[in-house]
Parts: sequence; C-alpha cells; structure tokens
Amino acid sequence: MISWWPLTMWPFDLTVYAGLVLLYFGHAWLASGAADAERKHTLYFLAGLFTLWVALETPIDPLSDSYLDSVHMLQHVLLAFVAPPLLLLGLSPGMVSRLVRVPGVRASTEPIPAQVIAGVVMVVWHLPPLYDATLHNEGLHVIEHLTFIAAGVVLYWPIVDATSGHARWEMSAGAKLVYMLLATLPQDGVALALIFSRVPFYEYYTHAPRLIAGFTALIDQTIAGAVLMVAGKVTLAVAAMVIFFRWFGAEHRADRAHVLSH
Repeated sequence: MISWWPLTMWPFDLTVYAGLVLLYFGHAWLASGAADAERKHTLYFLAGLFTLWVALETPIDPLSDSYLDSVHMLQHVLLAFVAPPLLLLGLSPGMVSRLVRVPGVRASTEPIPAQVIAGVVMVVWHLPPLYDATLHNEGLHVIEHLTFIAAGVVLYWPIVDATSGHARWEMSAGAKLVYMLLATLPQDGVALALIFSRVPFYEYYTHAPRLIAGFTALIDQTIAGAVLMVAGKVTLAVAAMVIFFRWFGAEHRADRAHVLSH
C-alpha cells in the first residue's frame, strides 16, 4: 500500500522566497552595470532560481525532511549540481568582473581550492552524526543547504566560460575534463558507501514513517546512493560533453584552416 498524502504538502518558507528575491535583484543589479549582459543570462539565472524553488518549496522538501532519504538526496543534487551551473551561466564576463572584486571569491574559485571545498562539503555533511543533526535542527539544516549551493557554485566556477576567464589559472579544455572527472570522486565515495552498506547509516530515517509497504530504510538508503551517483553526474556529464565537442570543433576548424592555407 502506498500513502500519497505527503505529495499534497507544499511548504511556504518566507526566508526561501526572500533569498530568491534577493538573488534575483542582485543579478539585476550586476546586469545593470555590465554592457555585455544579454537576455540569455537572465533566462539561465531564472532557471537556476526555479531549480532552487523546486528543491525547497515543493513536496520534495517535506518528503526529504520527514520520510525518504532518497528524496533528500535528490534535493541535495538539485542544490549542489543542478542549480549552481545554471546560476553561473546567468553571468556575463562583465558581471563576473564585478563579483571577483568581493574578497575571497577569486581565491576560493581557483581549480584546486574549488575541488577541495566541494569535496569536503560533500563528504562532511553526509557523515551520519552531522546528517542526522541537520534533520533534528532546522537552523543547521539551512546552513547545510546554503553550503551545498555555495560549494556547487565554487565547483562549477572554473569550467563555465564567463567565470573561468577571470581565474589566475585558466584551464585548457583537456584540463577541464580531468577536473570534472576528479569532481565525481567525493560524491562517488559517499554514494558507494550508501549503496553497499548492509545497515542504515542514518538513524533518523529508521524511525521515519513508511510511505510504501516493504520500503525499508535500507532500501531507501540504497536508492539514495544511486540517486547521488547517477543524477549527480548528469550535469557534469553534460558540461563535459559541451567542452569536449567545442574542443573537437575548434581543433577541426584549425586543421581545416591549415589545409586551406596550403
């Protein structure tokens, strides 16, 4: 038997809406001072804000907070791997040039610090004591979500054209592909631990109501690991494909130009 009533639970958190509005007007302010800001930047940024809204203000949030670790992991994927690249695609080079003046932005978004920050955030928050603590403490849970978003922004910063162009170390296309491969290791470590564990990691979910008969906490945890491993790679895979085909296209055009010149 399946209980569907939690799907009718739509949260309304004024702090989330305030944050989304603040981000929107912050983006508008950056765009107003950048001559190269285009309509596409606004559309990408709005898509990022919509992803944050879906993660935090739809039934995904109550389901993850009270019932299913697998849905909670989907929420983390949306916050850390889907919304951040969309938000960064919403920035033009001129807008980024204003952002990098903020102390700490340039230093934290260089490739090596970015990898370390994102990896530490991914692993530490999924350690059982902290993970359970966030589910019992709403303030800590908010901090967790904010750090996932920030870590995602930092992780994707060195590979998005507009933002990576301001780095002291601007990676080549090949280096970006290696960078993205390395970025999958922390999430894979967490995911594999969840998938192959024979005991539930998170005590909180062992006491959560069962929405589906026979859907145990261990099954839920295994699916959570699979969600992190598969869904967490999707945006990185898309980014890798874009970079690879741009690189391949540039090499092809260069070879063709060389042949034509001779």
